Amino acid sequence: MPVQYSISQDILDWVIKETSSNIVLPKTLPMIQEWRRGTKIPTYNQIEAASRDTRIPLGYFFLKTPPTEHITLLEYRTIKSQEFDQPSRDLVDTIHEMEQVIEWTKNNLKAEGAEINPIVGKLRNIADIGTISTYIRNTLGLAEDWFEKTNNAEDSFRKLRTALSDAGIVVMMNGTVRGNTHRPLNVNEFRAFTIIDEYAPLIFINATDSINGRLFSLLHEFVHICLGVNSLFNDRYGTGKNVSSIERLCNAVAAEILVPNNVFLYKWKENERYEASLEDRIQQLALYFSCGPVVIARKALDAGEIDVSQYRHISEEAIRHYREKKSSQKSGGNYYATLSSRVDRRFFSLLYKSVSEGKTPYTEAFRLTNTNRITFSKLAERLLD
Repeated sequence: MPVQYSISQDILDWVIKETSSNIVLPKTLPMIQEWRRGTKIPTYNQIEAASRDTRIPLGYFFLKTPPTEHITLLEYRTIKSQEFDQPSRDLVDTIHEMEQVIEWTKNNLKAEGAEINPIVGKLRNIADIGTISTYIRNTLGLAEDWFEKTNNAEDSFRKLRTALSDAGIVVMMNGTVRGNTHRPLNVNEFRAFTIIDEYAPLIFINATDSINGRLFSLLHEFVHICLGVNSLFNDRYGTGKNVSSIERLCNAVAAEILVPNNVFLYKWKENERYEASLEDRIQQLALYFSCGPVVIARKALDAGEIDVSQYRHISEEAIRHYREKKSSQKSGGNYYATLSSRVDRRFFSLLYKSVSEGKTPYTEAFRLTNTNRITFSKLAERLLD
């Protein structure tokens, strides 16, 4: 007969509270509630199954009292929302995973005698859009018309991500928790986040967002690093409503880097000469600036060229179009291309060097990159060529 385990009532209350807003198997919560009432006593296999389904670490079930999980980053949410007032286990686990990446990177850099990253907090207390935009362009080596040399938003994203990595910013990206396809990240809960560290500042991008969303988030989060302020970016619809002044500043700077105001106004007036619908004109400008139509619409709104209702319509259409496109896409793709897109190139280079020198065990490297011996080697072939 399988061994049965008694779980603390406090733990079961906490588990039920933690999972009530998450999507779990229909049988899981009733089963846990039976444990709570004492009508059934769980076996180890049942606890293990409940752990997998609720996303709560297995060890937590054997504690006497609930663990203290104070997630500081949640205090920096762009928009306070009752819907996501209780963070999902997916978000919590992703934050913890990135904290481990930061800790390893920081310790490695300090051991190698590296100095703190001068970008972090460089523009603290500065609120001028022009000053911040100029600093970012200079730091990343971007001309004002840099977008003219990229083919599309994906090309722009790659260019910016490489520049950020070269500047010492760890940029990680994933659409699932630790590569587990059964644990997709919810873009409505968050689009990106930034964790400030003097040695290893990190930006995490939610890969379930559209490429245009990812591009904007990348710049938005970099502004946070320059200001030295953590961020949990969850303004899914780009409304800018009910957000703090620092969030409005980060949005404005990101938009200015993507679409410089003086160039935008010139192009907008130029396009007015053509007999085209508002949507077509915005799409044409989005192609020119290699960004999304929502950024163009926001620039037009701020310039007084369109009204709020037109802006909302364009935003809603862009989101609808992305959802339709995503639902029609076939699953699969190049596994190693996806894997390599998740990991910051500079971080991986430091990690690989440390492993090669025997300073970091392979097991730790596998844990930090969610790989094994085979996939780690394949990743090295793609990222270090």
